[in-house]
Amino acid sequence: MRGTPWLLATLLLFSQLSWSSDGYQLPPDNLQQVVEQTSGPVTMLSPDKRWMAVMGPTPAPSISELARNEVRLGGLRIDPERLTPSRISRQYESLVMIPLFQSDKVIQLDIQLPEGITYISGRFSPDNRFFSFAGLSEQGAYLYLYELESQKLTKLKNARLNATISSRYQWLADSSAILFRQATNTNTDTRHDVKAGPVPLIKSTGQQKTPRRTYQDLLKTPADADYFQALTLSQPALVTPGGKLTKIGKPGVYGTVSLSPDNRFLLLTRLAAPFSYRVKYYDFAKEVVVLKLADQSEKVVALQSSGEIRPSGPDSVTPGKRSFSWHPAKAASLVWLQSADNGDSKQKARLRDELYQQDAPFAEQPTKIVATPWRITGVDWINETSALITQRSRKQQKLRLSLLQDNALTQWHERGLRDSYKHPGTLHKALNSFGKRTLAFDGGKLLHYGLGASDSGYQPFLKRTQINNGDSQLLWETRGDKYQRVKYVLNEQPLELIISSESKSAAPSIHHLNVDTGESRLLYQSPDRLSAFKGVQKQLVNFTRNDGLELSGTLYLPAGYQTSQGPLPVIIWAYPREFKDKSVASQVAYSPNQYLKISPRSPIALVSQGYAVFDRVAMPVIGEGNSKPNDTFREQLVANASAAIDKLVAMGVADRNRIAIGGHSYGAFMVANLLAHSDLFAAGIARSGAYNRTLTPFGFQNEERNFWQATSLYKEMSPFTHADKIDEPILLIHGEMDSNSGTYPMQSDRLFNAIAGLGGTAKLVILPWESHSYKAKESLNHLLWEQLNWLDTYLKPTSVADTAEETPL
Repeated sequence: MRGTPWLLATLLLFSQLSWSSDGYQLPPDNLQQVVEQTSGPVTMLSPDKRWMAVMGPTPAPSISELARNEVRLGGLRIDPERLTPSRISRQYESLVMIPLFQSDKVIQLDIQLPEGITYISGRFSPDNRFFSFAGLSEQGAYLYLYELESQKLTKLKNARLNATISSRYQWLADSSAILFRQATNTNTDTRHDVKAGPVPLIKSTGQQKTPRRTYQDLLKTPADADYFQALTLSQPALVTPGGKLTKIGKPGVYGTVSLSPDNRFLLLTRLAAPFSYRVKYYDFAKEVVVLKLADQSEKVVALQSSGEIRPSGPDSVTPGKRSFSWHPAKAASLVWLQSADNGDSKQKARLRDELYQQDAPFAEQPTKIVATPWRITGVDWINETSALITQRSRKQQKLRLSLLQDNALTQWHERGLRDSYKHPGTLHKALNSFGKRTLAFDGGKLLHYGLGASDSGYQPFLKRTQINNGDSQLLWETRGDKYQRVKYVLNEQPLELIISSESKSAAPSIHHLNVDTGESRLLYQSPDRLSAFKGVQKQLVNFTRNDGLELSGTLYLPAGYQTSQGPLPVIIWAYPREFKDKSVASQVAYSPNQYLKISPRSPIALVSQGYAVFDRVAMPVIGEGNSKPNDTFREQLVANASAAIDKLVAMGVADRNRIAIGGHSYGAFMVANLLAHSDLFAAGIARSGAYNRTLTPFGFQNEERNFWQATSLYKEMSPFTHADKIDEPILLIHGEMDSNSGTYPMQSDRLFNAIAGLGGTAKLVILPWESHSYKAKESLNHLLWEQLNWLDTYLKPTSVADTAEETPL
C-alpha cells in the first residue's frame, strides 16, 4: 500500500482511462530472441528399441494463426474447417530418425515433410516398420506413414481424422492397419442454420444440489448442441498401409475408441444427448459399448451419468461405473472403477473405491478385484492378477502406492501430494506378449528413475526397489557438474540407457550410455538458441519466514554483476500453493547444473535488461491439522514476501524501494492481494488472474467451501473487495479468450475499473485471441515489451517515478 507520489498520480490521472491503438510493440533484440527460440525436442523409442525419433516443436505461431475461425462449444475450441483443436498445445515441424545400433557412427536421417505440413501424434508401428503421424494442413489432419527402411513418406488420403475431441489412433497388433476416427462431416458451416428462427432458452433446477466450478465455452442453446454434434461426429475406421479403408460400427461423438489387446473388440464411449449446458464435454452423459469386430455387434456395458450430478467435495466422483479400459495383460478383459460411497467423499465410509473386471464375451457377472479406502487414480498392471494401485486423498493431501497381489493390497509408498523428495519417479515398463506396456517386476523388484529432489537440489537416479521391504539399489545417478536424466532403459544386463545431459555452459544433448563400461555415445545435440544470455548467474537462495519456516527461490543476476556495484531493481515472481505439511512446503526445486532455459512467458528474460529476477519463490499457504490454509491466506502471503525481500536486501542485491511482484493466474491473485495488504512493493504485474471470488462461488484452487459456507472468507480473500488499498501501480494483462476455469477476462476488467474509479494507478492490456497461456509471437513480444516498460517506469533509478518521489508537495 505504498502511496503513489503526488506528481506522478496527477500526471497519470488524465491518462489512466485512455486507450492506446499503437498496435503490437517489439522489445529489445535479446528479448525477441527468447520468443524466436523453439522448445527442446521430444523423443520416441521404437518397440524394438532400435530406432529413436527426434521431433522438433514448431516456434510460436503468428497471431493470424490464432485468429483463424474458431468455434467454442462444450469446453472445446475447434477449428471447424480442419476439424482439429484450434489451439494445439504442441505440434512439430521437423523429424529426425536415428538408428541406434546400425553402425559405430551415429546416423541421423532428416525426414523432409511436405511443404506447409506440421504434425502431431507420432508413433511407431508394432513391427517397427513404420513411423506414423497426423499431418496438419489447411485441409485438415491426415495420417502419414514413413517407412524406415525405404525412407518413403506416404499420405493416406482416405484417412482424414476428426481430431476435435482426440487425435489418438491405434495400430493393430500385427501392424496390418490403423484404427482412427474418420472425419464424416465435411460441411460444418451449419452454425446459423436455424429455420424456425430464435427460440427462448429455458433452464430449470432439480431437487439435487449440483455445485459446479465456473467454466467457459459451454453449450448455451439447442443450436449450440446441434453444432457441437456436427463438428465432433466421427466414424471409427481401419486403414491399411496401402490405403484400404473399412468402416467400423456407426458414426458418433466418441470419447474413447480403443482396441482390446487381442484386437477382437473395440471399447467405445459415446457421448449421449441431450448434452449438458453446465459441464464440459468430458463430463457429458456417456454410453459405454463393446463392439465385436468380427460381426460388428454391440453390447452396452454401462450408462454413465452427466458430471452435473457429481457430489461436491475434493475426492468426490460421479456415481456408478467410470474409467473403463482394457486389461493390458489379458486378451480381452474390461476393467473399471466404481465408487463404494455413491461418489460422495463427504459421507463417512470405510471404503471409497472398487476395482472391477469382466472377461469376454462380457456375459458373466463382473468380478470385484479389490476395494480401497481412498480414491483410485491409477492402475499399473504387472501381469494378469498383479498391479500397482495409486490412491489419492485430496482431503489429506496424500498419495499412496500399493501392490495388488492375490486380491490383497500391500502398501509400498506414501507421500504428500506436493512431496517431491519422496517421489519415486517413473516406473519402468516393458512390452508384454500383446505388445502392451506393463510394469517390469522381476523378483518383486521395480525399476524406477526420477529427478531425485533433495535439499541440495536435483540428483537424478535409476534404482531397483524391493516392494515388500522398500530396500533400494542405486544403479545409476548423475555425477559431477552435469545434469543428466534417464529417458529410456534399453537393456538391464548390461545396463544401457538413453540419457539427456546438460550443464551450465552446454545445451541439452542425448546420449547412449553403457553404465557398466562407462562408454557414452552422442546421439543428438540441441542448438544453443540463447546466445544473448551467456554468463547469466543463477543460484539457489534460502531464506526463513518469521515463524521459522525455511523457504527458497532461484535468483538470476546479470552476467558479470557483483554486489559491490550496488543493488539492482528486482522482480519477484511466485505462485501460492496450499500445504498440510510444513516440511513439504520447505522443499527445494533446483539444480545448479541445468542449462539456462527461458520461456517468453517467464520473467527470467528480464535479467538481460539489468534486473535481478527472483523466480519460483516459495509462497506456501499452510494449514496443518484441522486448520485450513486459506484461513490465514493474506497473512502468510505477506510473511513469505517479507522474508524474501529481507534476504535479498541482506545479500546486497536489492533496494527495498525498487522491488516489484509478479505472477500469472493464481499468482496474479497473489500480486493484487500483496499490493492491497502490504507496503512491500513498488509495483506489480498480474497476468490472467481472478480477483473477485464471489464470481467463483463454488470453490477455487483447493478451497472446498463455497461462497455461502464461507462468505467472509471469499470477500476477505478477494483483492477486488480491497481495491481502494491497491495504491501501488499494477499492470493487468489478460488473454481476450481465456478458457481457464474462473479467470474470465472480465475479472481483470472489473479490477482495472475499480482501481481507476478509486484514483489508483493501473494499466490493462487485453491480448487479442489469446487464452490463459499466451502463444502468438506478436503477443509474446508485446508481453515482454509491456512488462519491461512497466518495470523501467517504476523501478529504474532514472525513471519518472523516482523523480516524482523527490518532488516536494
